[in-house]
Formats: sequence, structure tokens, C-alpha cells
Amino acid sequence: MSNASSMGYGFGSPTSTESGTIIPTPSTSRANSISQSSSSTDIPSGPLNLTPLSTTSWRQPYPSIGQFAMAESEEVVAAGPNGLFYFRRVRDHATTPWTESRPVPSERVALNELTVSGLALYSGQDPYKRSQLYLYCVSGGVLYSFYLTDENNSSFLPDTSPPLAGRNVTGNPTIVQARNAHDSNDRWSLVVPCQSGGLLHTEATHSYSSTGGRAVDHLASDLGIISAVSVTAIRKSIDMTTNYEIELVAVCISRGQLNVVQGPFNGWKWEGKTSTRILHPGEVTGNPMLITDRNNQLDLLVPSAEGGIFHFIRTQSAPNDWHMIGRVAFPQNTPPASCLSFHSRNITSRTRELYALVQTCGRLYHVKTTSNELPWYNARLNPIVQPGPFFE
Repeated sequence: MSNASSMGYGFGSPTSTESGTIIPTPSTSRANSISQSSSSTDIPSGPLNLTPLSTTSWRQPYPSIGQFAMAESEEVVAAGPNGLFYFRRVRDHATTPWTESRPVPSERVALNELTVSGLALYSGQDPYKRSQLYLYCVSGGVLYSFYLTDENNSSFLPDTSPPLAGRNVTGNPTIVQARNAHDSNDRWSLVVPCQSGGLLHTEATHSYSSTGGRAVDHLASDLGIISAVSVTAIRKSIDMTTNYEIELVAVCISRGQLNVVQGPFNGWKWEGKTSTRILHPGEVTGNPMLITDRNNQLDLLVPSAEGGIFHFIRTQSAPNDWHMIGRVAFPQNTPPASCLSFHSRNITSRTRELYALVQTCGRLYHVKTTSNELPWYNARLNPIVQPGPFFE
């Protein structure tokens, strides 16, 4: 032991063996290794590069899509081969991705791309300030109703007392907010083509999630069978205060032609009458979309049966005239659109952006333009293939 101690036996010191051979300890070996490595090779260093990953190889694409609806919040419900499904755009992420799809439960009947003739979405807040999304679906002559709360991982729940129960409907439903100046509740009007002809109108609030027992107006029977409709609300000042009256304006497709139904709305009853036919070359198809700005200017967009989209404008000073901006042509060999959903948002005090999803050949496309002197300039049709980052 005294010899070992005199040799400096301990951690990091060479150790004597019986033959006198010196064996390096771990610390000695490691130090020599680092010294040799640093002297013989360069230690790597440099900038880090972020390589975006393509989602096509590891994420499932969205299924083929028939009818769909998009809320102003860019939440989407679509009819696929296996039923309805929901996804949305994530706007507070740098890449503004589309989310994975979630099925909309439907136990009573098959609601899919072959059976659904139209969908509508309305988003708002209930009396407790919780976000809710209402879904209306027409299939087999029946209007089905669902709602989605803002709770995490929640699913759409069926409305046990759907509106227009017992009424035979067809085509696509449409929704418009129609609250008067003295009403603190969030109200919306639901309009659906009637199977026997004309339109059915009823009214709902968040405190009345179903409209069972509410009044139903039957309008525009003179137009016959209506395949699709869009409705918007115009608020007209009636004095120098904040009081105003509401007029509902609808554009319908009947036998491939556009017709206008409009009239005053008092909060529960719509006195709409057929007023104008909108002239256009050829026939229209799919569904129309009406958008109103703060100056009561109406933008009307509707698919042309020959391809592309017709864009009309109606100004406040000429409420009986619909001026066509033109036909927005799709890229060559793109089939006509069978469904579209348009919304708008303000960019500046004088400029709006129109943004939309368009369905053609079972796939959704994103498109946007600004409401300036050159609408649709440099606009593009961008396919939405699968969940993940999306750049416009």
C-alpha cells in the first residue's frame, strides 16, 4: 500500500501493475483522446437552416368534397364520401395552416357527398359569451341542424328540435344576421328553398337554438323550383339617430337564371317579393353568394355554367341595377364550380378583401381579391390538398 501511495495512486493518476506497466486511468485516456481529436479534425460549426417539410408524404389528403360551407372565421364543414367533416384555418400561426379534419357525427341518416344538397354555417356567441357554430344541412328533403361549442375537442351535437321540422326543403340553406337596433340578442334568418317551389324563411336566436314553433314565411312561389339562394341584410337609417330598419335581399337561381327577392324585415317576418331578374350571358350553376359592405354596396358572385365566376355589383344609389364586373375565368381545362363560399374583411378604411373557397371536381380551392379599381388582378386559384401550412 505504501508503494501504491508513493506512486500517486488515485483518480487521474497512472496505476502500477505487478509487471510495472503503466495503465492510464479514464480521465487520462479521455484527456488524451480530446487532445488528439481536436488536433486532427475540425469541430463543426455554422448557421442552422430551416427546411420546410412537404406534408404530401406523411399527411393524409382531404377526401373528395361535394357540398361545403365556410363561416367568416374560415371554419369549414364539407360533405365527403363517408359523411360530413370539419376543419378550419389557423390564422394566429405564421404559416396559417389548415387543420386535420374531424367527422361530424350523424347517427340517424347518411349525410355524404351523394345525399347532401347544401350546407350553411353561422358563427356567433351565446348569451354567456361562448363561441358557437351552427350547422344546417339539407338532405333527402329534410333540414338537419347541429351546433359546436368552443370547448376543446368538442364535437358537433345534433339539434333535437331542428328548424322547419316537417317541411320539405331542397337545394342549399343560407343564413344572414338580421338584428334590429333595439335587440340585444344575436339573431339570424334562415332561408331554404321549398321543395314545392319558392322559399321558406324563419328566424332564430342563440337563446332559441331551435326554431320549432317560430313563424315560417313562404315567399317567391312565382319563381317555381329554386335550386340555390343567398341572402343579405341592408340597414337603412330612418332618422338622424341610430335607428334603422332592415331589408333582406335574396338572390335565387331558378332554371339557370338569377332572380332577386327583397322586402322589409321586422325581426321575425320577412315581407319579401320578387322584384328583379339579373341579366347575364348563358346560365348560372352552383350557388350564389351575396356580400354587403358598410355602405350597403352588394357584391354578387355566382358560378357560370360555362366555367369561372360571374361578379356583379349593386350600389346603394341604384338598388335596381346589377352591374357585371365580368366573368372571372378559371385556368384552362378547369371544370365549372359546383359550390362556392365568399366572405369579406376590411384591409383599410376604403378597401376590402374578398376571400373564398371554391369547389370544382371534388377539390377545394382558395381565391382572394381586393375591391379596388382592379379586382381580380393577379388573383390565383390555389388548391387545398391536405392539412398543413398554406400560403396564399
